[in-house]
Amino acid sequence: MTKNYLEIPEELYNKLSDYAENDQLSIRLENQQILLENPKINHTNKQNLALHYFIVPSLASGIIALLIFLSTNHPQIAFTGSRHLSVASLSIILSTLFGFFGFIWTYLRKSCDLSKSKFNIFRETLTLSVAYTSISFAVQIIFWYIIGKTFSGVTFDPFTAGFLVLVFVGIIFYFLISAALSITLPNLILLLFTTFIGGILVSMATNNQKDWWQHNFSFLGTGEATQHWQFNITLIFSALILLTITDFLFAEFSKSSLYNYKFKIIRVFYILIALLIAFVGIFPAQSWTMPIHNNSAFGLVAVVLIMIIFLKWLVPTISKEFLALSWTALIALTLSAVAFMGIHYLSLTVFEIIAFAIAFTWLVMFINSLRGIIQEGNEWQVKLLQK
Repeated sequence: MTKNYLEIPEELYNKLSDYAENDQLSIRLENQQILLENPKINHTNKQNLALHYFIVPSLASGIIALLIFLSTNHPQIAFTGSRHLSVASLSIILSTLFGFFGFIWTYLRKSCDLSKSKFNIFRETLTLSVAYTSISFAVQIIFWYIIGKTFSGVTFDPFTAGFLVLVFVGIIFYFLISAALSITLPNLILLLFTTFIGGILVSMATNNQKDWWQHNFSFLGTGEATQHWQFNITLIFSALILLTITDFLFAEFSKSSLYNYKFKIIRVFYILIALLIAFVGIFPAQSWTMPIHNNSAFGLVAVVLIMIIFLKWLVPTISKEFLALSWTALIALTLSAVAFMGIHYLSLTVFEIIAFAIAFTWLVMFINSLRGIIQEGNEWQVKLLQK
């Protein structure tokens, strides 16, 4: 009888033995990838957990909504609208409330690395729960706005309305629980982009009538701006997400043989950048906070420039393509600074947007490059044998 073997390097064997159960591993194909797992781990666990966890909160939200609708003594409940409690308003409130605490509970039980310090666990969990809940809240606002325009004037009896709240809360809660069970570095990078760009665009849109661009980019965070808290909170939470990404990236990196003091320096740089981004939001460009705001903004760009200049020394194995891209970013930052301060070709607003966009994009791309280096260090050649 023919026997088939898989010849693997000793280093890979030692790593796989940590995951094996009685020297047994399960293997499966998924999305054109071959995955080796502990046989006791069921790959449907995450989906089952998400389904299991969302049932109770959904039923509770439906019962709460029904009791509230019945207490209003209205025979018909509006689908959307603000005349009295509607399916839309209660769905948003209950899904946000249940989703926030449900995300925290699920993340702490199933996804969080409890070996971290209590402060890091608290910061990481709170940041992710607020970020994902805020995104779900924003999506619901847009969704119900469209539904309100499409089904204007539609009403339901209290029992049907309560059931609809149950359904909509269940959908949002399932999304949040699934997110809490699937926190990965690529998902965090997407979360950072969504939070940062979405928050900035909302701030720009709400201040369009005040011609904010005639002042400067930082005007969006001052007391003269409409709802300036949106701009400042966006920066603060973007900084917290960046800290979380840094924790995830270097926790993975620390397990690699490539990890050395140079990568510790990069980690310090990223922590410093996150703090500077937070300071830009904490200290608006007004009155006594102006010096701190300006120094934080310029310090952010300066740290990025330093990282680019010493990139080849910090990461000798960095790809030539990313190195060339980095120097292109450095030249673009330098030229934009000359165009603003030297020949006054660019306005302050345009210069700030260009500098911040280049710096932010480069930081995220550098994270992806570092992640690629980690993945290259975790690749081995194997052979298929048949005897």
